Amino acid sequence: MHLVKKAVSSVIDGVLYKVLDEKTKKKIADSLTDQQKAVIRKIIGKGRKHTNQQYIKQIKRHLYNYGFIHKAYEDLKEIYETTDDQHLKSLAAWELAQWHANEYTKADSRKAIDYLKFLSKQETNLEQQRRYAILSAECFDQLGARDSARRILLKTLKQKEHPDIYLGLANLEDSPEDKLYWMNQAIKHYDLIPIQFNQHGENITYDDLENVSLGSAVQGPKISVILPAYNAEDGIQTAIESIQNQTWRNLELIVVDDQSQDGTVEVVKQYMEKDPRIQLLQTPVNSGPYIARNIGLRAATGEFVTINDADDWSHVQKLEIQANHLIKHKNVVANTSEHARLTEELNFYRRGNPGRYIFPNMSSIMFRRDLVLKEIGYWDSVRFAADGEFKRRLIRTFGRSRYVDLKTGPLSLPRQSVTSLTGSSAFGYNGFFMGVRKEYVESLEHYQRNGHSLYYPYPLQVRPFPVPEPMWPQREDKQGGSREFDLVIATDFRLIEEYDIGWNSLIRELMNTNYRIGLVQMYEFDYETKQEVPSTIRQLLYNPQVHMLVYGENISTDYLIIENEHVLTEWQKYVPTIKAQQIQVLGEVDYRKNDHLVTYFGKPGTFVNKESTRIDRLVTSLLT
Repeated sequence: MHLVKKAVSSVIDGVLYKVLDEKTKKKIADSLTDQQKAVIRKIIGKGRKHTNQQYIKQIKRHLYNYGFIHKAYEDLKEIYETTDDQHLKSLAAWELAQWHANEYTKADSRKAIDYLKFLSKQETNLEQQRRYAILSAECFDQLGARDSARRILLKTLKQKEHPDIYLGLANLEDSPEDKLYWMNQAIKHYDLIPIQFNQHGENITYDDLENVSLGSAVQGPKISVILPAYNAEDGIQTAIESIQNQTWRNLELIVVDDQSQDGTVEVVKQYMEKDPRIQLLQTPVNSGPYIARNIGLRAATGEFVTINDADDWSHVQKLEIQANHLIKHKNVVANTSEHARLTEELNFYRRGNPGRYIFPNMSSIMFRRDLVLKEIGYWDSVRFAADGEFKRRLIRTFGRSRYVDLKTGPLSLPRQSVTSLTGSSAFGYNGFFMGVRKEYVESLEHYQRNGHSLYYPYPLQVRPFPVPEPMWPQREDKQGGSREFDLVIATDFRLIEEYDIGWNSLIRELMNTNYRIGLVQMYEFDYETKQEVPSTIRQLLYNPQVHMLVYGENISTDYLIIENEHVLTEWQKYVPTIKAQQIQVLGEVDYRKNDHLVTYFGKPGTFVNKESTRIDRLVTSLLT
């Protein structure tokens, strides 16, 4: 029986990781129940390639999500340089190639090209070969070798036509007209109306985008298009006109201004005078795009509702394609279309999707208004990142098959600012969850897993689950730019033992504390450690005096306690800026760890014997 299981595992392992491409694997995964997935995981759990995949996945988690950008990178490099397992070596090479390509420097581009050359020799899967080719072309372009980049893409195009290759070729052209040729090759692939620029010459910009024709007018149920806007006077015309020109004529455009400080409102009013389908609402105070969306949703009267951000140009057929899908598939509750992010210099940006420019646009969601409002209500009232949370609630409530990501081609070309390409903010998203967004996802998943209500009203009087302060619609006033706390505890909360007397005592005390306490999730570097912060800590955060602090925040505190000395062993990036009067570390004196303390917090700490110091008693002694 053992030999039979091993043989079956080997066959499935080979099919999954060599024969099937990523798109097919995702399609199969989406069609399986959780129970069926568990059975398959049990069968393939001991397969060599599956084991390799899981190992690299852990390294990636430490590299991107936890911020061990030195140690995890070195581990990938060591695997590539020393392993005899060609499958494992290829996995490491792919991660190293992406890492260097995403740095957008000449030196890193050269390194990425070396890894991609190795990978190209090993690979037989056409989809993966295409991704290697697109990433290689980007790197050669970074080096100023456009002829080499173009040869790679044209050679790949001969193997199999694909719209991502066309957009990669558009990036290699200088003139807008030449870029437009390749853009329309991608558009043609999806049988969409071509695009053009509304002027000729050298000064063509993103705002000159339009369709060659407006297509035939289509009638049907009313669609409410919500357009949140903040300080958007320079680009909102493009967004508004792209909605006005939709082939689907029965629509209302609800612009919700988030207390702009520029001329956004005046621009919208000019359009309102000429088009009765446009209306203007405002948030009471600046609160972020999801409060604006909720205000728009509350006012919406359409059978279907969708979103168009103030910096997005939409193809004239966008609403028609999504609405027709909902009309033809009565069981589907919501769908999305695809997009390709475009810079103001008319270059496509893959945003953490290596070798892919066209991918699902979560913000393009179109849903059945009455049904969704009845069952799950509104978007979460946070400043950012609520699209994924909304999607999770839809799928949990209605089932995965009733939320559909349509393969439409790029029906939106969201404006990508050049400044955000290489230096995303601490609160931004670049293809992976870290810092505030990672904490948000873990908090919402804990809430949803525990069977709480998935209906969110608007206005939201009481938060369903805690979120970090940078996400609050109304953020705290900060003296000197910092939030102030009586005491901050930094540790790897995942490692707190269930029966730890000191921690259990401290948690009970903090449940009702009047002191202002900050918690910082730092990570012990260990590929075997479980991933989740325990439920006891999640429950503790419901006390409004206890806050999870995240990377990008500035904190002032009287006392900082590093409860687990091992979080200081390897340097990690995603640590908030904390200015503490006193720093105490539970553990033995270690100069390397002290150096990391200085790097993180600007000063060394006092090391305290952990064996003789209970965390609850230490906290009590400092606060009283």
